[in-house]
Amino acid sequence: MLAPRHITKKVKGDYRLIAISDIHGHLQYLKALLRKVKYDPDFDYLVIIGDYIEKGDEVLETIKFIEQLSRYPKCYILTGNCEWALCAMMTIPELANEIPHYLQRVSANGIVRQLYDKGHYRDGHCSNLAMQQEMERFLHPHLQFMMHLPTTLKFNDFLFVHAGLENKPNYKQGTLHGYLEMQHFDDIGHPYNETVIVGHIPTSNYDPRNINNDILFDWKKRIICIDGGIGVKPIAQLNALIIESHQGHISYATESYQPLPVGMILEDVHEGSHDYHKICFPDYEVIMLEEGQEFSKCRHVKSGVEMMIKNEFLYTRSSKLYCLDDYTDRFLALEKGSEVKVIGQYGKYSYVSFKGAVGWVKSQVVKVLRG
Repeated sequence: MLAPRHITKKVKGDYRLIAISDIHGHLQYLKALLRKVKYDPDFDYLVIIGDYIEKGDEVLETIKFIEQLSRYPKCYILTGNCEWALCAMMTIPELANEIPHYLQRVSANGIVRQLYDKGHYRDGHCSNLAMQQEMERFLHPHLQFMMHLPTTLKFNDFLFVHAGLENKPNYKQGTLHGYLEMQHFDDIGHPYNETVIVGHIPTSNYDPRNINNDILFDWKKRIICIDGGIGVKPIAQLNALIIESHQGHISYATESYQPLPVGMILEDVHEGSHDYHKICFPDYEVIMLEEGQEFSKCRHVKSGVEMMIKNEFLYTRSSKLYCLDDYTDRFLALEKGSEVKVIGQYGKYSYVSFKGAVGWVKSQVVKVLRG
């Protein structure tokens, strides 16, 4: 089965490198982002930092596209926890019984779901082992490709890895679990001289106050986190980190693709929030304090903070009240003519994103332009 594999690339002279992570089967987003950064496979280095499969609706198409990209000498595809999990689930007989549970717990869509529905396996016409074997035959060449993907890439003074690096004398001494599934790497840090570039954890999870999916630069810890949450969060974007070396000087740029409608603010909005709060994964439980017509006053169980939550974002499960995914009670102050991304319109209020900040404005001041 999969074992850690490390590769090193030393480049002299000028170069341009583009790093993208956690595509999660969203091929059209990836193609749009590559167009935005003007990716040139003959000139640019491209590093995909794992998790290009599952969670999206174009997984098989994404797999084939990634395999095509890998034929370019300057393209490096690294493995992520999703690639590792798919290979294990399709090739280890003892994990055949996990396939139905995986579909219930982890991925409502993706290639496993597609094959499961196509094969009508829920009808019980074959065992889980036979189902696993049929799926493996269909995916065999792609699984072989994934099984041979490197775990880390050392590129000059940069280290690329999907999730993180353990505190070891040498980064190559880490475990597969650490490379692919480490949680909150930016909180932990690392002892190495290189700048480490990771995906895996959406960058918004690191911000205690704001829903912001932009690339996170932590220069003190020498860590750059680039996962914009595509396929995991309803408010998300696919990020690209661009590293350029010119005459020995390193510069950084970012680009993103966020598939949300674009709107325009029709008049100045002054009632922005100075004190606002955020609910984020995995702590979504709240207690209702006072129900309102648009927003209800709730207490966040984890923090004890009281906040106003839009009624459409509240739901009950097993007699407990929860907020639907990441949420902020922030109200934005915006100037007339500002362009915003419209996350959704809920009654008299719209949930929008402006320059990386997410918050609420009245729907009457937002005009959807396109998308």
